[in-house]
Amino acid sequence: MLSIRKIYFAARLGDGYALESLVVRFHPLMVKMSTKQGYFDEDCYQECAIAVILAVQKFEIRG
Repeated sequence: MLSIRKIYFAARLGDGYALESLVVRFHPLMVKMSTKQGYFDEDCYQECAIAVILAVQKFEIRG
């Protein structure tokens, strides 16, 4: 299994599969953040997925 760092760099270079892989990696966290009082909010989940995608574009690893 590739590290998140390697997947991030591939996604940053435009690899759609790598970007999808990052969303899948963060799926459990996105589900947790999208569930309130036992109710799953699909809109919140979509916003979380968008946030992951935008973070790849904006985030910069240093060092």
